[in-house]
Amino acid sequence: MIFLILFTSLFLIFGPSADAFSISQGEAAPEFTLTSFDGKAVSLAEYKGETLVLIYWRTGQDRSLLALKDAYDELKKYEKKGVRVLSVITDTDNKEDAPKLLRDKGIDYPLLIDADRQLYSGYGIKVYPTTFIIDKQGKIAYEIPSHPLTYKNTLDGYIRQLLGEISDTELKDVLSPHKEEKDRSLLEAERLYNLAFQFTQAGLLDQAVDTAARSAAAKPDMVKSHILLGFLHLELKDTDKALASFNKALELDPRSHDAQTGLGGALVLKGDIDKALELLNDAAVSNPYPQMTYYELGKAYEQKGEKDRAIEMYKKAIEKIIKKQVLPSAISRCQ
Repeated sequence: MIFLILFTSLFLIFGPSADAFSISQGEAAPEFTLTSFDGKAVSLAEYKGETLVLIYWRTGQDRSLLALKDAYDELKKYEKKGVRVLSVITDTDNKEDAPKLLRDKGIDYPLLIDADRQLYSGYGIKVYPTTFIIDKQGKIAYEIPSHPLTYKNTLDGYIRQLLGEISDTELKDVLSPHKEEKDRSLLEAERLYNLAFQFTQAGLLDQAVDTAARSAAAKPDMVKSHILLGFLHLELKDTDKALASFNKALELDPRSHDAQTGLGGALVLKGDIDKALELLNDAAVSNPYPQMTYYELGKAYEQKGEKDRAIEMYKKAIEKIIKKQVLPSAISRCQ
């Protein structure tokens, strides 16, 4: 009962105003004339024939500033295509702080003051921030309440659809939950890959193996995760696991020079020298940065007893490293 009373009290204090009502997609955007922070009158009519984005925000709210920054970063490329943006705050908000907050974020959007909550009521604002997109005909095309994780992607999709760059069907693909899930998976895989690489550089190979395996599991089609994992298994002399990782990488990208080199190295450890030499020689020919490949070739020829050929390959590896000062990938290193 106490919880219910508290909830009701908070809702009454912070909930939507009783005078706010919703407007639907496709309806004409309510006209407004507001005064900008520098004293100019700005009306909706001025933007006829242009795509207008209205961002209604609060100065003391992080997610409002995030929405403004995301919109600024995402919409700059559409300025020449007639996309305009206005930021709006109420006249009861901290008007003195607002311009500085925008400047600190590098945002130069016009700042409008919603006197008497004209726009707040007319557009049915229920949450801060709220982003409205008004099409060239002056109709409400889309609304984005608050600042969801998909804000930038959603905003970009809506603008592209209104500009005729993508179809309604393509917009659905852009906004699909499956795409959001894929995007999250990619971000997590990249984060884990970078962490695994840091562990590798620090010599913490057990942690690196575990983290690289989690990266590969997060996004199974990310080739570089399997390659990193393969080289780590190679370093730990876990030949079978190395072979599995490199074979998976080659299944995803048959042209991967690093995966071919790693597979050749694993075959050397396995004792299949002739097959390793064949694979590594092919990789060396097609690889623009074959220093790791030459290094593995040196090891293969050394095991085969062809010392002169081994020395020749080791020399080539060193020459490539000195000349290029760059390795074929972040994880293919001759040490």
